[in-house]
Amino acid sequence: MPTYRLTVEYDGTDFHGWQAQPQARTVAGTLLDAVHQLTGQHAQLSAAGRTDAGAHAHGQVAGIVLEQEWDPVRLQAGLNALLPADVVVVDVEIRAAGFHARRDAVSRTYRYVVVSRADRAAVTRRHAWTVRGPLDLAAMRAAAATLVGPHDFAAFGRAPEPGGRTVRTVYEVKVDGVSVDGGGASIDGAVITVRANAFLRGMMRAFASVLVAVGQGRHAPDWVHELLTGPESTAPPLQPAPAHGLHQWAVEYPWETVVAPAVAA
Repeated sequence: MPTYRLTVEYDGTDFHGWQAQPQARTVAGTLLDAVHQLTGQHAQLSAAGRTDAGAHAHGQVAGIVLEQEWDPVRLQAGLNALLPADVVVVDVEIRAAGFHARRDAVSRTYRYVVVSRADRAAVTRRHAWTVRGPLDLAAMRAAAATLVGPHDFAAFGRAPEPGGRTVRTVYEVKVDGVSVDGGGASIDGAVITVRANAFLRGMMRAFASVLVAVGQGRHAPDWVHELLTGPESTAPPLQPAPAHGLHQWAVEYPWETVVAPAVAA
């Protein structure tokens, strides 16, 4: 039976996350409904990762096995003709039998978008976290550097399975400043990009929360070191950043290299 890799983009605002759930609108459930309408099959999906309710994706990867072979172009076009406006299949590839979107992945990249302004935001409210006051990008970068490497990130999230390991390896953390002027208005903020072998649940949103707290001067950059090395039981509870600022960006597999697009400083 042919195996396909689907690359999926979605606006998560009106979804209850990725994972299919009864009586809830989810991305996986919506995608599986479209597959059933197109092929008549009740297929199973593997996914590179699950996103929270309200979070978005630009390069989510799903694996699917079908009983009948489909031309990838026709499969992509057929699914997109059935899918709602807030989810789209941007690419379809045939993969070798046994392909699993999560187990075969070697890295994931997430981005978190923060807008800094005095008033509430109308345009960016669905896709970025609006915070008050300027952000000290240099302090955020100093704190971000501490996150790189293999660490026990128990203070930043929880394992997908009860009792699972909380050690993950972060390959790169970038904090890019964003400033856009025009039309009498301006948008200032930051984009936090993290590439890691895998993420704990809530880990990226906790990273964003901590780095913004440092950027606002509420904590010094070495606070991150304390969170990483201190006993989990004594670590202060971290309030995760809102889900709507989170953007799943890319997934890398052994046979390819995914380069995240640069963000203008």
